[in-house]
Amino acid sequence: MKNISHWKGIIPPQYIYSNRRFKGVVVNPPNFTPGSWCGAGKAIYDPKRDEFIISSRPRMAKNDVRGFCVDVYASDDGVNNFSLVCRLTKEEITEISGIDTHSIEGNQILRDPLTGNWHFYISIDTGEEFVWGGMNWQTLLLKAPNLSGPWDSEGLVLRNDQEYDANQARNGSIDIIDGKYYCIYKADDKERQTTPGFATSIDGIHWEKKGNLTLDGKPYENGFQAFLSGTFFSGTNGPIFIGLERLHGLKEEKEQEERQGSSKDTEKPEMEFADEKKVKHGSGLVNFAAYELDEENLNLKKIFTHEWIPLSPYEFKGHPLLGFSTMVDDPKKNRMLMYIEAMDPHYTEKMGLNETVERVLVYEIPL
Repeated sequence: MKNISHWKGIIPPQYIYSNRRFKGVVVNPPNFTPGSWCGAGKAIYDPKRDEFIISSRPRMAKNDVRGFCVDVYASDDGVNNFSLVCRLTKEEITEISGIDTHSIEGNQILRDPLTGNWHFYISIDTGEEFVWGGMNWQTLLLKAPNLSGPWDSEGLVLRNDQEYDANQARNGSIDIIDGKYYCIYKADDKERQTTPGFATSIDGIHWEKKGNLTLDGKPYENGFQAFLSGTFFSGTNGPIFIGLERLHGLKEEKEQEERQGSSKDTEKPEMEFADEKKVKHGSGLVNFAAYELDEENLNLKKIFTHEWIPLSPYEFKGHPLLGFSTMVDDPKKNRMLMYIEAMDPHYTEKMGLNETVERVLVYEIPL
């Protein structure tokens, strides 16, 4: 960090955004037919293995497959040659947990500092009926001494049992700061309004929901919604969240259209719903964002936000990202790595759960 020694605390998010460099594709989807995805996971560096670990959920629309498993990959350098270490199918997860798992979405892999066990948080569709996109999502915790298993279930650790997360308590971003587990997750109420739910834990197993967070003090009204995905860092005044924010709302969508203009290569692609339930694809205005967590007032105080500008040929210009991201410090090289789930422009023609094709890309931030 010799180039930034005059800065204090964490690496400034402004520097991270302005100095990111595209490095390559990390994980590809199962195939390149519409509705085939990968991503929605977490990346860490594990000193015991001396490897970078990343999790991902592959998904296919063909034959009603949806999110059919969750994968864990390892790499020596965090950029190249990620190899599969573990795969858990939704049938295996159902057997281990005793909970019918119709589909898999966001997932987080961490090593518990007390036991050394792996904690695998997996968002699962527990609804009573088949719905494309799912209506009822909760977060399951599996534990294992090794990444290859065997895995045991701790049950549902984030349930959809509050008014603000009555439909969904899933897609968390989880990190351990000063020995305490922090989680921002996607909380959907019965009207499918999305806000950032917030929960903490001292052991990663028993979680206390604190409520839903406001974003820079902004109330969630008039259709405004927000989903965040990223990584917590330890800041001078408390945890700092850095990652992506996906905003929904009349004002935000209008501003996005005005910025993009009406040219063919940037116009908003057509939206197509998968069934009559009209569960939307997770697209929208995506920003790179950094917030300071005010835990006492349940608020995220803005440090820096900027609309994500694609720097690779694998990102759709109109809607480059789904909104999932994860970051990791690279102790082997003087850099940070940021992983994103991106919509591939060569295979994506329409927006929709069963229309886009998505890869996991990696950006490097030299320090």
